[in-house]
Amino acid sequence: MAKSKTILVTGAYGLIGKALCTALYRHGYTVRKLSRSHGDCKWDINSGYIDTNTLNGISCAVHLAGEPIDQRWTPDAKERIRKSRVKSTQMLVKEILRQRHSVDLICASGINYYGYDTLGPLTEQSAPGSGFLAEVCQEWERSAAGAGLTPKLIRTGVVLSKEGGALKKMLPPFKAGLGGPIGSGEQMMSWISLEDIVRVYIRAIEDDSLTGAINAVALHPVSNSNFTKALGKALKRPAILPLPAFMVNLLFGEMSRETILSDLNVMPEKLQQCGFEWKQPDLDSALRRNGFVY
Repeated sequence: MAKSKTILVTGAYGLIGKALCTALYRHGYTVRKLSRSHGDCKWDINSGYIDTNTLNGISCAVHLAGEPIDQRWTPDAKERIRKSRVKSTQMLVKEILRQRHSVDLICASGINYYGYDTLGPLTEQSAPGSGFLAEVCQEWERSAAGAGLTPKLIRTGVVLSKEGGALKKMLPPFKAGLGGPIGSGEQMMSWISLEDIVRVYIRAIEDDSLTGAINAVALHPVSNSNFTKALGKALKRPAILPLPAFMVNLLFGEMSRETILSDLNVMPEKLQQCGFEWKQPDLDSALRRNGFVY
């Protein structure tokens, strides 16, 4: 029997979620959004409530919801980051197991699974790392695989988009000519365009042979120094003013060590093996395609 073309999406109002829902509609899918306040179905992570009809007629649940990482990591913020991912996944898994029909689960994760200061290149077979985000990603993935489920785990790199994420925050100083290498500039940055991460999710929905953890990054990681040069060139602005690591730590605290200053050289081995074709395989084409060239 053919599977339903109705897809459940959590985090549908975030950067990836909005773009994914648009693409799913374009591909002929029906989308049901699960949200705290705006969706077709409601849930509340703190109370553990979820609408009982959430998964009726659903063939696949794409779980993107989570507290933003880019904030100062107070103890309360760290608990919100962890709980929003782990508990929400546990709730969704419990609801999937309650269904009489099978529901595939595709769960977001991050390349922070591998830590933040690593010897590359890293593939899906590489060992988990250490650090707060690594621990969150590992617990997140364990929750998705609860009770015998075999989810697809999308370990996402830095998403390249003007609409949100890290790049949106970098644009103002770069447009003002105040951009430049961060820290040593030697740390590797594993990135992917917004268009390509959406295509990875659609491939995961449609391709049963693509299983387990999937590194969702472009083919060519770049150093922070080369990234800032490319961004400055695209914007026609100088990118020569360095931001020393100690200043980054003063501005952003612990969060900076595991995000802005992280050194992650991650390779998309599984995507290469399944023949996935990137629309923006290199940084210059991605900057042009995403409207960074002025």
